[in-house]
Amino acid sequence: MSKIITVASPKGGSGKSVTAVNLATSLALLEKNTLLIDCDLQGSSTQWCGIEGSDYHCDMASVLSGSVKMTDAVIKTQVNYLDMIPAGFNLFRVALKLAKKIGNEKMLRLFLRDVEDEYEYIIIDPPSSYGFLSVTAMTAADWLIICMSVYHDSVEAFHCLLQTVKYIQTTHNVPLKIAGCLFNMCETKEDILSFLEKQNLMDIKQMVYQTVIPEDDNIKRSIDLKIPAALHDIKSPAAAAYLNFAKEIHFFFNSRGVL
Repeated sequence: MSKIITVASPKGGSGKSVTAVNLATSLALLEKNTLLIDCDLQGSSTQWCGIEGSDYHCDMASVLSGSVKMTDAVIKTQVNYLDMIPAGFNLFRVALKLAKKIGNEKMLRLFLRDVEDEYEYIIIDPPSSYGFLSVTAMTAADWLIICMSVYHDSVEAFHCLLQTVKYIQTTHNVPLKIAGCLFNMCETKEDILSFLEKQNLMDIKQMVYQTVIPEDDNIKRSIDLKIPAALHDIKSPAAAAYLNFAKEIHFFFNSRGVL
């Protein structure tokens, strides 16, 4: 059964979509069957995986509207072991309609039953907001990876995310747990500790991953080229860090005996 992970962030600019794409790619490079699901109507993950509109006929909007099965929306990427369900702006109208009923936030979790036995990891990229699509993406997961930045985040934003997690746990009765916090665009652990102290967040120190993703121009170049960082330069600092992060994630689940 898959480990279903949603990559969330307290607010925009924390590297959420970059992390979703590069974590999924790195897991695939470790030969772990991985599915990346784009739940953001901006379609950043879709674009950064090099997926064009002409490459698919079904997407996340098709799945959530009930017009196709989830298996029909899965497409291959240029990376072995990595499949994807793309998204685009047509997700906007579908989400607007589904948001009228609270129970619909659990739809994606139910639909994932059709594919979860095919993958070791399912990575979900939601919007940087607390709207229907974000709550749906988090409700679908058993685990949450929180992307943070010493430049963009704050204790208020972090607590808003925690309140959303609590809402999902109580309203939808799902076992959503926080796997940990990943800091992007950061050079040292000392920078992280300083940030946590200034923001009165030292109580989450034990939740911070060992891996730190450094600021790296190769990330910007890979985005421009519409490919994951490892396909642009696997030896670049950020690509190497994401590969280490994938190993840390895999060790985390294996050491816990998570099925």
